[in-house]
Amino acid sequence: INYYTSAGNRTTSGAVIPIKPNSSIRFTGRTDVLAKLKEHFTAESNDKLRRRKFFLLYGMGGIGKTQICLRFIEDMD
Repeated sequence: INYYTSAGNRTTSGAVIPIKPNSSIRFTGRTDVLAKLKEHFTAESNDKLRRRKFFLLYGMGGIGKTQICLRFIEDMD
């Protein structure tokens, strides 16, 4: 197994496996949720200590929670 951290991929048995999966090409919409996530994680906090931020995304199975998170990660790169 060869790991290439600078390229963001790792090679196993001649195949390239992405370190982070991409969101589905069929994913659309949810701009309001993505905007709230971006605002939450990019906003400066008032206290002097840099604190870890949390965000709870919940809902029934199959409604796209994972796809929202994957798209958010892509947008923030």
